[in-house]
Amino acid sequence: MNEMSVREWQARFRAGDFSSRDRAVQCEAGWYDWFCRDDALAGRLKKLSSVVLGIKSPFILDNYYVWFKNNCPVNGPLYDDARFEPLVGERDGKYFVVSLDSPHEPARWSLYTERYGYDAPEFCSGNVREMTRYIDAIAPELAKGYLPGFVQEKEAVARYVLQHEGKAAYCIRREGEHLFAYQSSVDWKYRAVAASASIDEAPKEYPAVQAEQYEGIYVFPSEAPAQGKEQDAIQQAWHRKGQER
Repeated sequence: MNEMSVREWQARFRAGDFSSRDRAVQCEAGWYDWFCRDDALAGRLKKLSSVVLGIKSPFILDNYYVWFKNNCPVNGPLYDDARFEPLVGERDGKYFVVSLDSPHEPARWSLYTERYGYDAPEFCSGNVREMTRYIDAIAPELAKGYLPGFVQEKEAVARYVLQHEGKAAYCIRREGEHLFAYQSSVDWKYRAVAASASIDEAPKEYPAVQAEQYEGIYVFPSEAPAQGKEQDAIQQAWHRKGQER
């Protein structure tokens, strides 16, 4: 795999350097791991190329290289992703992955970032242009190592879930401004929550009276959290004591 800049990759792809189905050519283009047939890589690369070619941010173009992986999930068909790595130094929160047609995601294009975590995508879209616009928009943040507010909000939601359910959430998805949905590791259901640094920014359907604060962030639940076996046992014991009295 040749670690060329994204800018150089764009120029070479447009020049037709990666159009051959030859395995060596596709490895030079950036394929690193795959489960499909070798002669299918060129066609899959062409589909993925739209997200790489659409990036315009000079920081991404000149400071990253891209490589590709064909994934084989336990359930569902094969799908591909493009992985963007810094050319020099450590990842340091700058690494990100764009997946295409994953059977586990709600939209065709999904962006996973190191800064948000790998349990859920930071951003999803059915439109590749919208995806590349988002990547270009976050490039200055990646360059400076800046963490947007929703990252801290997600961490507060994670603390809330661990505090009440005794287990970490399986995943925490962004659902909009200050809005999240977490999948419980206790009953595997999704629950909607809001999170904000200001108690006045909660949506109307999330009562401020139920808010809990974690590291300066308010978490507003929409419903009661799941109860683990230990919590159920405690409640049942108290219920029995009440009956005995």
